[in-house]
Amino acid sequence: MARDRDEPGWEAALAGQLAAGRLPTDARFDRLFGERLAPLAALHFTPVAVAARAARWLTGGGATEVADLGAGAGKFCLVGAAITAATFTGLEARQGLVRLARDAARRLGFATARFVVADVLTAPLDRYGAFYVCNPFAEGEAEPDEWLDPALPAPDKLTAATALAARLATLPPGTRVAVHCGLGAPMPDGFELVSSEQLGRLGAPLECWVRGAARRW
Repeated sequence: MARDRDEPGWEAALAGQLAAGRLPTDARFDRLFGERLAPLAALHFTPVAVAARAARWLTGGGATEVADLGAGAGKFCLVGAAITAATFTGLEARQGLVRLARDAARRLGFATARFVVADVLTAPLDRYGAFYVCNPFAEGEAEPDEWLDPALPAPDKLTAATALAARLATLPPGTRVAVHCGLGAPMPDGFELVSSEQLGRLGAPLECWVRGAARRW
């Protein structure tokens, strides 16, 4: 297939493909993120197929607003907004990535993909009905020229991930949390792992957890 990144209206074609239930390749989708970040997408961003599976499972429990904790350039939220009726909000501390995510949502016409500058360790979480996490503090393990932004999301991965796990421990019973490529720390007590699928890059699992779950979903 010929590259269509520079063709007028290619974003609308991509949005239409998603709306029709046909998932694009990651190479096609990642063109949204520009020449600098697109080559890093396979290292840092959720694959389209994983995002779609996670979004459907998270909203299948009745959540009408899903938060991505550490959204990067917004790929998960963009896919979720395209294929479900829920609102997807990406929380990301770095303003440049939030601007990029908002621009991608605008170009695709996705009003239900929203992005806010926020620290996932302190931002209020009570408005969200379900959560997605993709190893949000692991970026510093890459080489500096592979970072998404000069400012890393946290200087100490384990400390930050442990603090995030403690926040998840306070969520109401029944809350769904999807984790891809790990949290960076153990999931807190009180969560039940209801499914784990090898869907992601390098065999990384998509884990579906429910707070206080008493049965398989």
